[in-house]
Amino acid sequence: MTVLLAAATASAQERPISLVIAAGKVGEVCMPLQAGDTLAWRFESSAAADFNLHDHVGTKVNMPVRRKAVKREQRQHQVERTNEWCLMWTAPRAKATTVNGAWQVKAAAAQ
Repeated sequence: MTVLLAAATASAQERPISLVIAAGKVGEVCMPLQAGDTLAWRFESSAAADFNLHDHVGTKVNMPVRRKAVKREQRQHQVERTNEWCLMWTAPRAKATTVNGAWQVKAAAAQ
């Protein structure tokens, strides 16, 4: 399984999302976040793709946001722990998918 990974330092500046995901594969955008930070995102997908926000704690995957077959979303989520967090899309098995949008971090201290 191919994973497209784009990592960036968390900041208040909006960061672009631009992914081309092969049929049945995943694409991720990951960033380090501090406990209490709020991650805001918006995106449009060319095909209905599964989407989630997750982090890893040891071998466990924590997925506080999980959506099936979504083409568009604008949302935010406050993270409960300091870790690397990832926005992830899974393209449908039958077709490649493009995802375009942006993400932004609102630091816990600034809220």
